Amino acid sequence: MWNNVSDPLWRESGLGGDVELTKAFVVLDNQISSIPRPPRPPLSSWLWLKATEKLQIIDGLYKSFVDFARRQSAPGAVPAPVKDWLDLAESILMDPKTSAMQAVRKLQGLLQHGDLFRSILQDEHPDVCELQLSQHQLIYDTYNTISLTEIKGYAMMQFSWMLLRIYGKGNYTQEASLTRQRYGERTAQTAAAARAALAMAKRDLYRCDPPQHIEGETYAEVTRLLQGYIENEVDMNADGTCRDNCAAYTVAENHGCFKDQFCAKQNACKGRILNCKYIDSDMWVCPSSRTSNRRYEWIEYENGRTLGRVGSCMRGTTKVDSWWRWLFWHCSYCMCLCDEASQDSDRYFSLWDTTSDVKNNKVVTGLRLVKLGRVFHLQISEGTLGERGSVTPGDWVPLQKFDPSEPGMRDGVDYHKLTFERRAIDLDELDSPAGHILTGVRFSLMGAHLHFEIRSTPFNYATGRLAPERSQWISNDNTDGAEVPRKRLELYAPDIPTRSHTPLPVDSSHDQFVEFTHSDYDADAAQSTVPFVDIQPVMPMKGAGLTSGAGIIHRGARGSGGFIGVKLFTYDYSTHIKAEPPASEFDVDSDTTEFVPIVN
Repeated sequence: MWNNVSDPLWRESGLGGDVELTKAFVVLDNQISSIPRPPRPPLSSWLWLKATEKLQIIDGLYKSFVDFARRQSAPGAVPAPVKDWLDLAESILMDPKTSAMQAVRKLQGLLQHGDLFRSILQDEHPDVCELQLSQHQLIYDTYNTISLTEIKGYAMMQFSWMLLRIYGKGNYTQEASLTRQRYGERTAQTAAAARAALAMAKRDLYRCDPPQHIEGETYAEVTRLLQGYIENEVDMNADGTCRDNCAAYTVAENHGCFKDQFCAKQNACKGRILNCKYIDSDMWVCPSSRTSNRRYEWIEYENGRTLGRVGSCMRGTTKVDSWWRWLFWHCSYCMCLCDEASQDSDRYFSLWDTTSDVKNNKVVTGLRLVKLGRVFHLQISEGTLGERGSVTPGDWVPLQKFDPSEPGMRDGVDYHKLTFERRAIDLDELDSPAGHILTGVRFSLMGAHLHFEIRSTPFNYATGRLAPERSQWISNDNTDGAEVPRKRLELYAPDIPTRSHTPLPVDSSHDQFVEFTHSDYDADAAQSTVPFVDIQPVMPMKGAGLTSGAGIIHRGARGSGGFIGVKLFTYDYSTHIKAEPPASEFDVDSDTTEFVPIVN
């Protein structure tokens, strides 16, 4: 471009050098406009607020500059007076408060030493949960916002130097060369600071506790897997005797209802009766409503011990008393667990693959757990991958609902049924290799554990094209019986998680597992299955974010059953941050022109 500006024939052609110059910069603006505009980072630090002031100055000047350039280069346009052209150059280069040159210089001062990017790492951001932005994505968007504005400032300053040269106000090649040199230094420093911050930034995204827990909207439950159940020992053996005690019935079943006592007032456990224990002979029982997943609201024993939250009882309490038989045998009421896979028990997880349409270049942009009928499914949203990591948001991929009782449905193939022996779920956080992105998820079985896997597909970052034929499934196939075993996440006295008075943090880590179990006896009479399942969607940037990995996590604390949830990993952009200085066209031996206020 400078070669053209220096050529007298070019300046004297057709429309004049100034108009020809605007035409060239309109072409450049078309290229800048084609770059996907990053969302403005939702940051509130002092550094970012000051940087935003400078960015807005440059963006405002650039808008005026482009509007002017397009008017001058339009076919048939009457060129503006020379004073208007020089006023534009002066506002870009000279104004002590609002020039692009001053704004760029002050912006660089704010970016020195990488403080702005480091502040993102240090601050506590709600964006992970609320706005669905990872630290990594925040830093990358901040870098892109600054870089795009820097390009605009550089373009305007070079335009101004060229315009002054065209109007014979001086040589200005050294000023332009210095502008180019400083631009290259600034962009290299900014890129290095961004890369350093990105290397330390977290890329994971998950959901936290909502303002209000709503069943079916924010969480769902596995129901009646292992549920507190009152049974008299006389009904747990074929002989109808009371010769043993409650602790003898570790695995039993119901054999009848002796003399229509309390057993006649509740639904019998038609599965296995497990881990019985004796608490006290006599009690008051508050039965739950017939539509509830619970059997009892609360239980109060004569010795003063209570199970659950004692209060009013809509259906009225029932007095339950143990008795003696022939003075020798005590027929005790036991507190047991019922493992019954009835129509009232939602304990199934789909084992079907959930994948994006890679043939049409679609990738995973969101993930959630969904309960359809009695079955939990993994559901993804998909978007169309574009150039340089851009994603066009799409929709949630429809799920095919099924019931395990339907003909042809097979346990271990189509679904996994939780039981006392097979109720563990692996907690893994899986990421793709470099150059790959997330295109699918699924549950599988690893021994008796429900296991999580991701599908990873290589892609070309520049073109945005997937290579579907090279997709691979990735998992952590460690078990609790390996040489370095998978670790159990213990639940201590787990109450219903929706009762927690404080937000529940992520307390799991990669290579762990947790077992679905009953809620605490004292807190909830063992009536609920915990953990609950968090069904809030995880969707980076409202479906426009690029993801490379996913995981199953647990959020909880001591005294809470917590939630099982999903997480996503946003793509690692650090390898794509490269500062390439513009090509040089300057004659470094040219004379420097001392810049003075422009007077037409």
